[in-house]
Amino acid sequence: MKFSEFFDIWVNENYYKFGVDIGKKGDFYTNVSVGYLFGACLANYFLKLLRKGEISSSCKVVEIGANSGEMLADFIQGIFTLEPEILKNLEFIIIEPHENLRKKQLETFTKRFGNDVKIRHYKNLNECSFDEIFVISNELLDAFSCEVIDGQNMLFVDSDLKFQWQKADQNLLALAKKFDIKKGEISTSYAKFALQLASAAKKVRFLSFDYGEFEPKNEFSLRVFKDHQVFSLFEISDIEPYFKSSDLTYSLCFRQVKEAFCEAGFKMLNFKKQNEALVCDLGVDEILSLVLEKGSKQAYENAAKQAKFLLSPEFLGEKFKFIEFLKS
Repeated sequence: MKFSEFFDIWVNENYYKFGVDIGKKGDFYTNVSVGYLFGACLANYFLKLLRKGEISSSCKVVEIGANSGEMLADFIQGIFTLEPEILKNLEFIIIEPHENLRKKQLETFTKRFGNDVKIRHYKNLNECSFDEIFVISNELLDAFSCEVIDGQNMLFVDSDLKFQWQKADQNLLALAKKFDIKKGEISTSYAKFALQLASAAKKVRFLSFDYGEFEPKNEFSLRVFKDHQVFSLFEISDIEPYFKSSDLTYSLCFRQVKEAFCEAGFKMLNFKKQNEALVCDLGVDEILSLVLEKGSKQAYENAAKQAKFLLSPEFLGEKFKFIEFLKS
């Protein structure tokens, strides 16, 4: 089978489908596992855009790739803290194809808000038809399947989970040439996703945080995370113990993402390092100042600790990138 099929079986049909423990108890850390601060910053950015008239008061908030729903819950808690009066007029939506994850997300919202906040679920973007949506995501795009190329060859996986290189098809080689990729991963899924997103609403603002660089690095980045240990996929002699039960991911080439979204009618508004986006756009300093003013010493120390993880280059601050698109 093509590597993209193998990737989907591992990641989307199994590992993510059953809900992933993130943080100390899981296989890896990401922005949401750090704490509430990341979601609060997203809420702060939403409110900034609302005040400037760049989004309307009827704009629906959508998360894609929500896992347990904690990021959207943190976003809502941020709105409640910053401008609680608008909360009753906002509508929150999660795009989630898996029934067990929808159940987990509902449990998160009941635990956090009781019956005071409701979310609506859609199985996929094709079910959606809105006027305006504000879409948030974290480590969504690296869950899209990819092919792997090395020169003129592409990667296949046999029934014994062994890798084989065979001549790449001409469409993939043409895509590789377009993006100057001689070696590494090429996603063929972004274009379809961008078109679906563009069709979901008349106006769409899409924000995503993920690991990677804008230009291709022409190296293999596929890696497996298991119990906070990371392994290069090609260095694992026996894949079976990791297959379907650990995280398989790769570094994005954001140039591919931009191309797919622009062809679907979007304009790229932002691409920058996560720490720069959090400081310059999402107002992490404003949230920290508010916690210092209104909260306890312990609350501020907790928020400052979260900020360190989100901003520091040695943690998530520069490894993760922020990308933002608008279709209007």
